[in-house]
Amino acid sequence: MNIDVILALVIMTAVVLLFVTGWIRMDIVPLLIPVALILAGLVSADEVFSGFSSSAVITIASLFVITTGLVRSGVVDGVADYLSRLVGQSRRRLIAAGTMLPGAMAGFIIVTATALFFIPTLMRLAFRRKIPKAKLLLPMVISCLLGANITLIGASHNLVVNSVVEETLGYGFSFFEFMPTGVVLLLAAVLYSMIFAWRLLPDEDPPEEIYVLDKPNLIETYGLADRLWEIWVQEEFAAAGKSIREMGLGERFGLVLVALARAEEQMSAEPGELILEKDDVLLVLGREEKVRQLVEAEGLFLAGHPREQKQFPLSTAELVELVVPPRSPVIGRTLTGMDFRRKTGLSGIAIWRGERPYRTDVGSMVLQEGDGLLLFGDRRRTRSFQPGRNFRWLHPPRKQEAPPELRRYGPLAVILLLLVISAAALKLLPVAVAAVTGAAAMVLFGILKTGEIYTSIEWRAIILIGCLYPLGTALENSGTAILLAENILKAGGYYPLAVLALISGLTIILTQPLHNVAAAVIMTPVALHAASALGTNPKTFIMGVIIGASAAFLLPAGHPVIMLVEKPGGYRIKDNFRFGAGLVVLVFIIIIILVPVFWPFN
Repeated sequence: MNIDVILALVIMTAVVLLFVTGWIRMDIVPLLIPVALILAGLVSADEVFSGFSSSAVITIASLFVITTGLVRSGVVDGVADYLSRLVGQSRRRLIAAGTMLPGAMAGFIIVTATALFFIPTLMRLAFRRKIPKAKLLLPMVISCLLGANITLIGASHNLVVNSVVEETLGYGFSFFEFMPTGVVLLLAAVLYSMIFAWRLLPDEDPPEEIYVLDKPNLIETYGLADRLWEIWVQEEFAAAGKSIREMGLGERFGLVLVALARAEEQMSAEPGELILEKDDVLLVLGREEKVRQLVEAEGLFLAGHPREQKQFPLSTAELVELVVPPRSPVIGRTLTGMDFRRKTGLSGIAIWRGERPYRTDVGSMVLQEGDGLLLFGDRRRTRSFQPGRNFRWLHPPRKQEAPPELRRYGPLAVILLLLVISAAALKLLPVAVAAVTGAAAMVLFGILKTGEIYTSIEWRAIILIGCLYPLGTALENSGTAILLAENILKAGGYYPLAVLALISGLTIILTQPLHNVAAAVIMTPVALHAASALGTNPKTFIMGVIIGASAAFLLPAGHPVIMLVEKPGGYRIKDNFRFGAGLVVLVFIIIIILVPVFWPFN
C-alpha cells in the first residue's frame, strides 16, 4: 500500500468521521476537502475545483432556479392543495396520496422544495383528522427520496454520478433510463408506508412550540389570550354556503366576528353578508364554551388561538404586526377610511398605542405615529402585502412562496418544465444546456426577477457537491478505488451478483452518516473499477450506487430533507430506524432483483 493510498484513505475516513460526529459544522467540512487533497498531492490545481465546472453542478443550480419558478407561480402549492381535496376522510387514502403525489413530483423538481410544500399540507390534514403528524411526514420524505429515481434530474447525486460516468466512459444515462426502477421504488415506499406507518411510527405528536423565542407572543401582548379563536370552514360540513348572518354568531352564540381570512378573492361585502366558502378562516371573539357550541352546531373546525408564523404552519392564516412610521401618509386616517380590508384582504384586530392595546373599534381609530397595528389574514395576503411608505414591518411574515399576482404564470412554468424535460429526454439538447435554458426562460418570461436567480440557488448544496467532486478523483488518482474494488471482488468471490450486493450494500451503509452525494462520489469509481475487472456492464454496478445512495433515511445526516421533518414530526433516531430499516432491506432486495434485469451484467 503506497503513501498516496494511505493519504486518500485517511482523508476519506476523516470526512466520514467529521460528518458522523459533527465536530465541525457540516457546511464547513466540504470546504476542507479540497485543501486536504491539494496538500496531500492527490489532485492537481486544475482538478481540485473541476466539480464546480461540471455539468452536474450547472444542471443542479439551474434546477434550483426552475423549481423556484414553479414555486413562485403557485404550481407546487397547487399540487399540495390538490392533495387536500384528494384524500377525503380515509386514512389509507391519506397515506397513499401523501406519499405517491410528493414522490412522483420529486422525480422532476428538487426534493427539498417538494417536501417544504407538502409538510404543512400534511400537518394540516393530520391536525384536522386528529392523526399524529409523525404518521405522515417521514413516509412522505422517504417517498420523495426514492421517487427522485424516476428521472436523471430527480436527485443531485444522480447527476453527479452521471457526470463522473460520462467523463470516464464517454457515455452516461438517458433522461428516463431510471424510470423502471424508480417507479418500483416509489410504489414500494407507498405500499410499505400504508402497511407499517400506523404500526411503527409514534402515536403522539411532540409538544407544539407555538412561538419563536426571539419574537413576542402577540396574542398575550395585545391582551387577547383565551378570547380570540380561529375556526376553519371545511367543504364537507354544513357551514359552507351559509352567510355569517345566517349562522347567527351574535344572536345565537354571543360571539363577535373579528375577521375573515380568504385567499383567492377580496371581500368587498359587509362581513355579515359574506357567504362562507371552503377553507375560509373565521377569527371570533368570545368565551371558549360558546365557540365550541358554534363549532358543534355548524360542523366547523376549531383550530385554537391564532398564531404568528412558524416554519410549517397548520393554519392558512396568520398574525402580523405593523408600525406607523414618522411622516407616514396614513397618519390622521382610519383603516375603514382607507378601505384597508378590501384593498389588502387583511383585517386590523388591535392597535397598540402608548402603553396599552385597543381592541374595539379598530377600524375607526385615527392612526398616529408609532401605533402598532395587529393584522390577521390569509398567508397569501400577509406575505404579498407591501407596507410601502405607509407602514413598517414590526413582526413580518415569512417570505411569500407564491404571490397571488404570479399565479397566472403557473401554466407557463409547467410548459417550460415540460420543454426542458422533452429537450433532454429526446436528446435535442444536453441536460445541462436544457436546464440552463429553462432557468433563463423563467426570467425572460417574467416568472422570476433577475436577482431571484441567485437567491433561489441553494449554495450550500452547490458548494458541497463541488468540493466533494475531487474526492472521487483523488480515490482514482491514488489507486484507492482500485484497492477497494479488488477487496470487494475478493469478498464477492468474483460473482457479479455478489459484487453488486456488496457495492450497493456498502453505499447504503455509507449514505446514512454521510450526505448521499458523498457516498455516491466515494463509491462510483469503485463500482467502475469492479465492472472493468469483471468485464461486465458498468451501468449495473453504478445503478447499485445510485439507488443505494437514495436510501438515506436512517439518520438525519443522510439528506437535508430528513432533517426538515425531524422537529415537526418529533422523530428520534430510533423512530427512523424502526420505520426505515425494513424499507432499506426492501430497497436492497429491489436492487439485487431488478437492476440486473434492466441493466444486465453482459
